Amino acid sequence: MDGSSEFGDIHELLRTSTTPDVRISLRGFSSEAGAKEMGEIVGIWLRILGACLNLERLEGVTVAYDYDAALAEIDRGISVRNPLAATRDEFAVGVAMAVPVLRDGQPRSHIVVNAGVVHSLKDESDTNHQFAISILAHEAAHVHDLLMQDRAFPGVILQRQITYRENVLLGIASRCWEEYAASRLSARFEHPKQLEGLESLLCGVLENVRTRGNQHIRDYRLHHDLMKLMEQIVGEYGRLMKYTSYLLGHIGGSEHSFAEASPKASQMIEAREYFAPTFTKLSACLENMWSSYGHWTGLEVFDPLKEIAHSFLKTGGVDIQDREGGAAYIHVPFTPETMPFG
Repeated sequence: MDGSSEFGDIHELLRTSTTPDVRISLRGFSSEAGAKEMGEIVGIWLRILGACLNLERLEGVTVAYDYDAALAEIDRGISVRNPLAATRDEFAVGVAMAVPVLRDGQPRSHIVVNAGVVHSLKDESDTNHQFAISILAHEAAHVHDLLMQDRAFPGVILQRQITYRENVLLGIASRCWEEYAASRLSARFEHPKQLEGLESLLCGVLENVRTRGNQHIRDYRLHHDLMKLMEQIVGEYGRLMKYTSYLLGHIGGSEHSFAEASPKASQMIEAREYFAPTFTKLSACLENMWSSYGHWTGLEVFDPLKEIAHSFLKTGGVDIQDREGGAAYIHVPFTPETMPFG
């Protein structure tokens, strides 16, 4: 890497970087020399990204060929029921994650990335070089966002006990915001094909989400496992909102409207009456949150997003209602679309 890049003068970027000196763990490399080289390259890129984003809350980095095992072994600093696992479904496979961890009472981030993905950072002529940068930049943006959130509502991230209903709705809302923010903050580093990939991902999820959701409810009428149903319905409709937020964030910093930048997704959303109103509200809400980003004064900034999530889950067939003492009542009304077949 010489003294300049498309992002500016390298030496100046390194001088002004917010990236702290952190340990970079290398796992599964065939040689010590190869691991050392990869660690140095990832370190340089994180320092470059730290001149554009605030990475002072970065507590460590793991670059691993055994990505799943590396994720599962991260010490999150809190008691958790299940170890972390990569996103892996019929639509997407996760290759990197900025894991929130608690250290001495302070939320921080540990970036875990699949070594096979960032391997292309070694060669600027590699066709996947820019893609590797974009993956690292997106996770770095999550580190930046965690700091911004902790400043807005200290003592909440990884530290606040919440009810089941709040856990579901805030979980959807926070994932939507975090992917929107990370995509928007890192858009300048994205691969030229990133927009096309995000649009294709959203369209894939949207294609038959209603059919899948209704089938989950029909199955529930027979097995009566409410928690299983909730996991499935929140998975289907929460995932759709999350991937929509990815794309909205990517487009957000451009001069183009959603319809101009992503015509295929726009047409598909417009044709689905059950999602079009939610999309309009979600887009406006995220844009409004962005306009006040850095000036938030409390967790209530997420309330409008939580209400959108609640309304969309009701559209999908489940209504989570609060009950006294922190309990929740989940109503699954009978509809012609969700009756079991006889």
